[in-house]
Amino acid sequence: MKPLFAICLIVALLLVSCASPQAPTESPAETEPASTSVPEPTATITSTPEPVIPLTSIQTPFIPFLITNTVENAVLRANPGPLFNAKTTLALNTRLTVLGVTPGGEWVFVITPFDTTGWVFAGLLEANPQLATAPLVQPVDVQPVSGQVLDANGLPVTGIQFALIEGVGAPGSPPRTDAVTDANGVFHAFLPITAAGTWTVSFTAVACTSNKMGPNCECPNGNCGKPDPEITTVTLPANDLVKFGWK
Repeated sequence: MKPLFAICLIVALLLVSCASPQAPTESPAETEPASTSVPEPTATITSTPEPVIPLTSIQTPFIPFLITNTVENAVLRANPGPLFNAKTTLALNTRLTVLGVTPGGEWVFVITPFDTTGWVFAGLLEANPQLATAPLVQPVDVQPVSGQVLDANGLPVTGIQFALIEGVGAPGSPPRTDAVTDANGVFHAFLPITAAGTWTVSFTAVACTSNKMGPNCECPNGNCGKPDPEITTVTLPANDLVKFGWK
């Protein structure tokens, strides 16, 4: 473990060098899926500071800023996604320092008042336009899976949610994570480094903020549309974009 001054040094250097979807219309993923790990109670945190994950694509000038979580017991995770270990839970309105975001902006890299770094799902945090200026952080020890949805004109389709599920038609409740397409029509999902084999990528929802939805979260002409294909598979490691059309 690196001491806290390593984090302070990074923040100081940044000082010198000087968006999450609404509820989908179906199968919403506004709240992070429950973890199978047992989180540590916030009141008993004794962990020492952890190293800040290297920043990439830094947008300058950037000054780390404070943000609060809007739900009780928001989970702070070791990496971005419900398949990663929970470090602790956060009391409502905990003041967190933002250090960066994942590509796509669905997960936010923060440091807590207890000097613990980790990832929080952006949908559990207050809306803050400064998140759009946060540097991108590439998580380590993960397997990324990305896909893109383009319409018939080759334009990106935003706010389309996909589920990534281990196996093909596996019974029970196999490991699953979800991701939503961003302004480029791309979703970014992160799987554990130990994940292997075939995973199913399945369309689950259209967000109200999608550019294929009406201003009042209605389907234009009664047709919300859907990706083509609606379901596909990837074999890990997945090095290429999973491509989807829109119909």
